[in-house]
Amino acid sequence: MPNQNKPSKARILLSAKHIFFVLLGSLILAFADAAFLTPYNIVSGGVLSVGIIVNHFLEPIINYDCTSFVVLGIQVILWFVGLFTLGKEFSIHTLVASLAYPLFLLALHNNTYNIADVIGITKALPLNGTSDMASLLIAGIFGGALAGVGVAVAYLGNGSTGGFDIVSFIIAKYSEMKQDVSGFIIDASLVVIGMFVIRDIGMSLVGIISALACALAVQYVYVNSDTFVIVDIISDSYEEIQEYIHKEMNHGTTVINTVGGYSGEERKMIRVIIYQVETTELRNKIAEIDPKAFVSFMQAKTINGEGFEPFVTPRKKPRRPRASLERKVLAEEYAKEDAKKAAEQSSKESQEDGDSPSPEDK
Repeated sequence: MPNQNKPSKARILLSAKHIFFVLLGSLILAFADAAFLTPYNIVSGGVLSVGIIVNHFLEPIINYDCTSFVVLGIQVILWFVGLFTLGKEFSIHTLVASLAYPLFLLALHNNTYNIADVIGITKALPLNGTSDMASLLIAGIFGGALAGVGVAVAYLGNGSTGGFDIVSFIIAKYSEMKQDVSGFIIDASLVVIGMFVIRDIGMSLVGIISALACALAVQYVYVNSDTFVIVDIISDSYEEIQEYIHKEMNHGTTVINTVGGYSGEERKMIRVIIYQVETTELRNKIAEIDPKAFVSFMQAKTINGEGFEPFVTPRKKPRRPRASLERKVLAEEYAKEDAKKAAEQSSKESQEDGDSPSPEDK
């Protein structure tokens, strides 16, 4: 009899996929911070901003850039805070990023090695008085955008980069404030603090622009990839289009009999639900097969059913599965729960039948 507690192959692959995305996101975020934001002391929110502010006071005293060490210390402290307030399961999910991001940052930016100097960013964007604001603006935009990509990639791995995300989760747990609102308040507060500490209005404005670039990158990479589109296709070559959707895009379709309101002509309409990022691929293929096809694209808020998010009544709010691997894991878990309930019900009915008197006893 197979061990029910042993993780399945799909579960192992899913965990490996999540860890890979979290590590990749942490590396991209660390590169953005080390190459663009830290060298120019741009305060745009997040744990790095605390490191920049603290280093602003300590470096003149100890003659040592301690930004990366401050970030590492804060990440570890916040992780332990999350462990005691949010539980063991949440802390395990954030442990990888909580350690990986500051260690990547420390490797890329320290007193003996600075990635910005190595690849020539500080040389290409010098601070020499006349071009200070241009250099700061370019560094802020590119740094914020790359940081947003890193955060979004970590989100795609069903995780986060730790840091003040943990504080936002804690606030959401004990209040009605949503995580995005508390996150915005924290980042805005850090920008204001940085404005008073560094006393440079121009740099503070660059920090705000950098934060906006980060938010736009998260929106483009993560949010847009997480939305659905309903596509209705009317074409004389509907069979060829449908075959492409089935075999190349791995999506199911529904064929609907339609009648033209003006012409009265009976035609076939294909309806398919795809991810937002797949719309260009499908549009180009339809144009190649039948340039005269009639196609409409409609945004869908959420999709439930076979091939997408299953209909379940969760004990706690789950994150939506993003791909076939996630759906397979959820299906396995639901099947185990159903089998367990069926076994318990069968055992209960057997006990009741054993306790009931037989006709001879009566």
